[in-house]
Amino acid sequence: MGHIHHFDQMAAKYDTTRNKDMAKRSADAIRSLMDKNHTKTAVDLGCGTGNVGFHLLDDFESMLFVDASSKMIAQVKSKLADMGTKKASVLCLDIEKNVQLPYKADTIILSLVLHHISDSHKLLSTLYDALNEEGQLLIIEMEKPKKKSSSHGHGFDRSVLADALAEIGFQNIQSEIFYDAEQMQDAQGVSRFVLSARKNIIE
Repeated sequence: MGHIHHFDQMAAKYDTTRNKDMAKRSADAIRSLMDKNHTKTAVDLGCGTGNVGFHLLDDFESMLFVDASSKMIAQVKSKLADMGTKKASVLCLDIEKNVQLPYKADTIILSLVLHHISDSHKLLSTLYDALNEEGQLLIIEMEKPKKKSSSHGHGFDRSVLADALAEIGFQNIQSEIFYDAEQMQDAQGVSRFVLSARKNIIE
């Protein structure tokens, strides 16, 4: 990711009250669409300081936190040490250069990662291969602003993203808005959605 230096600088002060609150909302949204029958191994890819993944630790047997920023990974390591948990590990890896995970996972979580990726289709295709059969990809992203004049340049059209995932081979694609910025009267924020996609569902 071309933003690694930027994230290294942000790491120590990333855990603001707003970011931690949104991580809790994101984790709850993920849990609402999560397949409880495939929760052995999880990967929080582009984990940042790990806030979303930490909320979901109890839902999985093990979790791998992955990020390209060594400073972000250092924050995750510190939190894991404080928790004293042995069910989680970390890996510093630039997901745009080399998504070679140490094992295939039942669940891969991408929270506010895709909008930083120059070739999102390539990444999503690689993640399809990185999932176990019937595995689940869970994405948290910003909704594409309805107003062209919006100051928020990031965001995805959910239907376009769903079509791209279906083209790759993902099935049972579903999504929903879990944070409506307009409804919350959040003038500085942007709406966010959770999306679930599955690999090779066996009927």
